[in-house]
Amino acid sequence: MPSGRSGADRVSGRSRPNPGHQPARRFSGAGFRMAKRSRRDRRAIDRKPDDRGRTPHRLGRLSCPRATRDGTIPGSQEEPGVSGAITLPSYEDLAAENARLREALGRAGHDAQQAEARSTRRESAARADTRLIRADLAVSERLVADLRAAQAAARISEERLALAFEASGSLGWWDWDIPADRLYAGPVFARMFGVDPALAAAGVPLAAFEAGIHPDDRGRIGERIRQVVAAAADFDEEYRLQHADGTVSWIHARGRCYHDEAGRPLRYPGVALDVTAAKRGERRRDALMALGDRLRDLGEVGPIAHAGAEVMAQALDAGRAGFGLVDQTHGTVVVQPDWCRPGMVSVAGPHRFRDYGSFVDDLARGELVVVGDAGTDPRTDAAALRGIGVRALVNVPIVERGRLVAVVFVHDDRPQRWDPGDLRFIRTVADRIQAAVARARAEERQSVLNHELSHRLKNTLALVQSVAAQTLRNAPTLAEAGAALATRLVALGKAHDILLSGDIAGADVAALVAGALALHDGGPGRFRLDGPALEIGPSAALSLALILHELATNAAKYGALSVPHGTVTVSWAVGPAPDPAFRLTWTEAGGPPVAPPRRKGFGSRLIGRGLAGGGVALRYPPEGVVCTLTAPLAGLRSET
Repeated sequence: MPSGRSGADRVSGRSRPNPGHQPARRFSGAGFRMAKRSRRDRRAIDRKPDDRGRTPHRLGRLSCPRATRDGTIPGSQEEPGVSGAITLPSYEDLAAENARLREALGRAGHDAQQAEARSTRRESAARADTRLIRADLAVSERLVADLRAAQAAARISEERLALAFEASGSLGWWDWDIPADRLYAGPVFARMFGVDPALAAAGVPLAAFEAGIHPDDRGRIGERIRQVVAAAADFDEEYRLQHADGTVSWIHARGRCYHDEAGRPLRYPGVALDVTAAKRGERRRDALMALGDRLRDLGEVGPIAHAGAEVMAQALDAGRAGFGLVDQTHGTVVVQPDWCRPGMVSVAGPHRFRDYGSFVDDLARGELVVVGDAGTDPRTDAAALRGIGVRALVNVPIVERGRLVAVVFVHDDRPQRWDPGDLRFIRTVADRIQAAVARARAEERQSVLNHELSHRLKNTLALVQSVAAQTLRNAPTLAEAGAALATRLVALGKAHDILLSGDIAGADVAALVAGALALHDGGPGRFRLDGPALEIGPSAALSLALILHELATNAAKYGALSVPHGTVTVSWAVGPAPDPAFRLTWTEAGGPPVAPPRRKGFGSRLIGRGLAGGGVALRYPPEGVVCTLTAPLAGLRSET
């Protein structure tokens, strides 16, 4: 069959239209259309065999050979010099082949339009999925940002809470993992129970914390914990903790046990507040109320001191407390009956302050002495204090008129941290003890005063009766008796004034002499008094006042006081130990010459009685009367 192209055309590579090749052109157009189909459709077609076991792709390859550059198809009859050329299929063959291809595509369910529609739908779905994915991603990013913000806020909140727990110094938390028996706790809670905070943060068994509970409370609290765990109940208890140094503190713990869905104990968290200060405050208030009730019915120093010591020591959990009377001149203290915890010995009795250190200097200045640990305080003799079981102490001085007169003390055989509330409480108890002691002394003094007043009144009435009787018996006339009795009663009254102006136990000799001679003092230099300060008893004072009055009356009548320039010297002194004696001398001078009286009246007999069973010596030299009174000092100071 002619090829329809000249040799020159074949050489030049140009092709010209040839009517004889129309089927080829149609074939080529169908091949290009097939090439435009999607790769996915062609793969589906290739995999679908026809009824003769051939795939459409292979059919296309067999039916659609490619033309060379010169426009010929390899293996065709148009290509010269090529052996084995094939004959191009006719139009009918191509149409039949296309029909078979359509049938194969139909059987495979991959019609081009359906495939394109499905592809479009897939692309739309993919775009929708992409939009959803992008929206989900945006939401996820917002959720991540919110989560990070929440985590940061939670971390800040936890840090603030931890700082609040730590800053409070008295509030701690715990969380017990019951199945694992690991109790996790903050540093405050760990220190409350004497557990290492680092170990508590990592978790330790419950038994490590139970060991810190006071032995007297451990059984009760352990049983309460078991009840709470068994019933998933609330825990709300106050109990004591005992520390390694022996000190005791109080906590108020609140928590709750949680069970899982199966009813098994799971967690047991809670918080604990150190209420030691509040608890001590309550105990101190109760102690002061109890002390007031007890002191109201006591009237002696010893029982008052013991009651105050007992209330004070029990309120402070101290080992010993008491009250002592101080002799500042000699640096000693006499401790009244004290209160001691079992196992500590009493220190009642006399003690020298300097035997236990130099803190007596602070007491003498009226300063509170607080020793938390005698082993580290430079003011104390630790060994001496340890000998009486003292490791910590508080001494409260009681000062009257600038002098240390008493001390209230609290002792313990363990180091103590005395807080301001404890010190205020001890001061308050000391004030109440001192007030009760002062009341008791005042009542005792009043009783003595009443007894003395009664006794003195009886003695005075007896003395007045004796003076009146003797005066009336010896006076020549009633008028003279009246005058003499009046002056003697005035002298007696002066003596009473002197007694009542001073101590009820007696009167000062100088004041007594001056008062007795005041009625006869005619001017400066009339009387000369010389002697030491000395107090004598009330009975001796009345007798001495009457003797001096009689001596002055006789001097005014017959002796030195009867002339303007006469003088009287009264001197007194006390002899040496071991039996000191009182000696008073009355000496007149500058008066008219005197002589012994021819008779003795009441005055002479009164003088002759002397003082307190002592002696009397009366001499009458011409220059003036000399009277010497002597008496044992002990008898002179007697209150009878």
